[in-house]
Amino acid sequence: MLTQVLNRLAARTALPSEPAPIAPRPAPGPDAGFDALPRIARLAADLAAAVPERPQQRWGEPAVFFFDAKRQAELEAARPAPEAIDPFAELAPRITAEVAALCASPEVRRVARATPGLREAARALAPACAAARHLAELLAVPDDEVVTVLHPALGVGFRCVASGVADAGQFHVLMLDAAADLLPGPRPMQRFVTAYRDANPTSAAGVAMLAEGRFQICAGGALRAGGTLPDGFGGSDHWLWPHTPLAAVPAVGGERIVLLGPPAYRATWEVARRFPALPADLRLIEALGPAQVAGRLAALGSG
Repeated sequence: MLTQVLNRLAARTALPSEPAPIAPRPAPGPDAGFDALPRIARLAADLAAAVPERPQQRWGEPAVFFFDAKRQAELEAARPAPEAIDPFAELAPRITAEVAALCASPEVRRVARATPGLREAARALAPACAAARHLAELLAVPDDEVVTVLHPALGVGFRCVASGVADAGQFHVLMLDAAADLLPGPRPMQRFVTAYRDANPTSAAGVAMLAEGRFQICAGGALRAGGTLPDGFGGSDHWLWPHTPLAAVPAVGGERIVLLGPPAYRATWEVARRFPALPADLRLIEALGPAQVAGRLAALGSG
C-alpha cells in the first residue's frame, strides 16, 4: 500500500519531459539586387570600354594627298575593305540577359541605376547598339516615382505613384483606371488595363486594342499665366504624345507634373508595351482639394 502511494506522488511531481527542439527558420531567399552587384559592375565597365573615343584633330590637318584628288582616290581604293565584324557580338547578348533580369526585379533596377557609369555608357552606345539603347531606355523608366496630375478647368488634382510605366499612352490608361472616382467618364476597358499593367500579357486574337485619349495630356510648361491651358493646338509643343517617355516629363519639387485638358482632336493609339516583361503599377495616394489644386497651379505658373 505504501509503495503504491509513493509511486503516485512521484508521478505527480515528476519533471516534464524536454520539449521537442524548435526547427530552425528557413534562411531568407537570395537578395536579387545584392547578387546582381558584381555582374552589373562588370557590365558597366565593359560598356564604358566599348564606347569609342572621339578622334583627336591635329590643327585641322587635311587628307594626305589633299593637293591631288586622283592620288587621294588611289590611296582610298588601295586600303583593304574593313571586315564586317559586329563589335557588339559578345556584349549585346549580355545586355539582353541583363534587361530580362531588370524587368523581373525592381531591386536589380535600383542597383543598376546606382551603378556609376552604367547609364552614361548605355546612352553613349545607344546609336550603334540596339541592346544598349533598350538598356538605356529601361533604366530611365520611373520606379516608385510620384506624379502629380492637375486638371485646371475642373479644379481636380491628385498624386499617384508610378512604377514600370514607360510612356504617356500607358500612363493615360492606368491613370484613368486608378483615378476613376475623381475624373469624369467611365473606367477604361479592363483588357487595356491588363495589357498595360501585367507582365507579358496575353490578348485574344482579333480583339481590337485601340485606346482613345479622354484628355489632352501636357507637361507643366503648357500652363499659361492665368492658370489655364491653351485652346486647340495652342499648347502642342508641350503635349505628351502616347509614345513620349514618362521619364521626359519635367519634375518640379521632386515630382513630375502632368496637366489634363480637353482633347484637341480624337486621338487613338495601339495598346502596345515598350517593355512587355516589365510589370507596371499606378496607385492613387492622395486626392487634392480645390485649394490645393489652385495653389499648385499658381506655383507652377510662377515658376
